[in-house]
Amino acid sequence: MISPADENAHIVSDQAVDAALDTIKHFCFDHHISLAVAESASSGFLQVLFSSEKEAGLFFEGGITTYSCKQKARHLDIPFDICDPCNGVALEIAQRMALKVCDVFDAKIGLSLTGYASPIPEQNIYDLFAFGSVALNGRVVLTQKLISDKDDPDQIREDYAKMLVVACAKVLNAEILSLP
Repeated sequence: MISPADENAHIVSDQAVDAALDTIKHFCFDHHISLAVAESASSGFLQVLFSSEKEAGLFFEGGITTYSCKQKARHLDIPFDICDPCNGVALEIAQRMALKVCDVFDAKIGLSLTGYASPIPEQNIYDLFAFGSVALNGRVVLTQKLISDKDDPDQIREDYAKMLVVACAKVLNAEILSLP
């Protein structure tokens, strides 16, 4: 069986994603907690992954997709003066999104993604990447830059979501190992 720990950070198999989703679900069940997501660059792919999981309603509270800084400010309390200069794409934005989505959905685990899945030539944005973050019990336990090797924007969005799910499972496994 392939575990999330066996995966290369830039190449994620469907088997590893399934194993990661299972790990996250069982972590939630074992600790009697739930999860929510906030996303931008992944366009709802995180929500699709979690809502498609068996027994999703028992651990997945839901998610929100916000593209603009205006909506990030309105729904996730991301200050416009922090969001606007970086177009809503920064490590700090991802961390704030992960923390705030926990509050919005009354969840203990929050995952967030913000970044670029396609170029925006009018803003001179050609580098495609995302920042993903995981919050657990009110603290950020993971933030990382994600880069896809895909060319198609939809595949890139899906890739970002899958990479973050696998990374989240690894962090939760480490949390289990560090418990007394």
